[in-house]
Amino acid sequence: MFRPPNAFGAPPRPLHPPPPRPLQPPPWQWQQPPQPSPAVSFWQRDNVRDHVKKLQETIEVSSALINELEEIAATKNSSDATAQDSDSSSAKVPSGSGDSSQDKPLRFVELARSMGVSQDTHESMATDAANYLCHQLQQLLTPISSATNQTGPWEERSAMVRLAQKLQKAKRNKRWRKRKRKHVAELFEKEHADYNRIDQEADEWRAKQIAKDIAKRKVESMQQIARKKVNEERKRLESELELALMVEKLQELRSIRVQKMKKQGHFLPDEDDKYLERVKAAVEEEERQAATAARTDAVKDAILTAEESRKAPHYENCHEDASEKFKSVPAEDKNLGGVGISKKNDRASQKTDHGGHGHQDPISNLPFEFYHYYHGSSYDMGTLIEVRRTWDSFIRPGGSRIPGHWVQAPPPSDEVWASYLVQPK
Repeated sequence: MFRPPNAFGAPPRPLHPPPPRPLQPPPWQWQQPPQPSPAVSFWQRDNVRDHVKKLQETIEVSSALINELEEIAATKNSSDATAQDSDSSSAKVPSGSGDSSQDKPLRFVELARSMGVSQDTHESMATDAANYLCHQLQQLLTPISSATNQTGPWEERSAMVRLAQKLQKAKRNKRWRKRKRKHVAELFEKEHADYNRIDQEADEWRAKQIAKDIAKRKVESMQQIARKKVNEERKRLESELELALMVEKLQELRSIRVQKMKKQGHFLPDEDDKYLERVKAAVEEEERQAATAARTDAVKDAILTAEESRKAPHYENCHEDASEKFKSVPAEDKNLGGVGISKKNDRASQKTDHGGHGHQDPISNLPFEFYHYYHGSSYDMGTLIEVRRTWDSFIRPGGSRIPGHWVQAPPPSDEVWASYLVQPK
């Protein structure tokens, strides 16, 4: 049998008492929240609202704590990976920890380092906080789960049902009030629209009646005016008829006199259509000649620009060919253009002298055919007549645009035209 404790007296005391132990602070331990007493008063509206609000706050803190624990785990895994052999190239960081640590910023870890908290202490504090939050969530979910799982007393379940019915009734009342406000607004809007429609119809009917009265009065006044005009026209008709017959006879007499004067050689430019047609044709001819001259100048400029880039080293041979060509011109053309040829030769010799000194004239580089056609008329009357006759051959074979006699201009058709003419002295 075992002896009971202190059966033979108290145990002897040691001779030397043990040394005093150093005082250490007790480890921090979280205290459990007080157990909520389940009662029917919990399922009141204010209590449920406060409980749900507290539950939401706890869930938010829990999500933040989960992120902190993930950062701590990622930091720990990365430190373990760096502690391995740096020469082994096959060693790789786990994808779950390394990628998350590189992608997400370590805010909680950096904050703990700035506060001087070590990694182990930080991890233990986070673990204790997680345990506390888990217990807190269990305490907050206990009264709700007991009622939802049909495990609590019937008083709580009936209170929960009454609260749910009250909430549903409040929602129904809210929807009903909303529908009522909408219906009242629709009725008011419809009444306002009907009032506006009736008012508009009344205004339209009134405007139509006023328009009818105005139109009736206008018709009556127009009928009176028409009667007066008919009477006046009836009075004037006889005199106007006599005047019309007189005008017709006068026009016939005037036309007979005009024909007689034309046969006698008199000219009436104010009423002569042929004269106006001739003037119009002359204006069109001048415009056509101006357009032709503009096109000719453009072609000439283009030819000069194209030929300026060319060089004529054998200008003297061209000059000899030019003298032979001038010998074939008729005698009368040579007599007229003797002075021009001498001037042209002098000018060509001057250009040749300048060309020897290094100065090049663009006209001197042209072939003789171009020079004779475009610039010969400026120095030689015979060349001018030759070029003019060449153009005249396109208008009429063997003809000339230069009239052989003096052309007497017709007299002016009106006083304005006559004011611009020079009066003979």
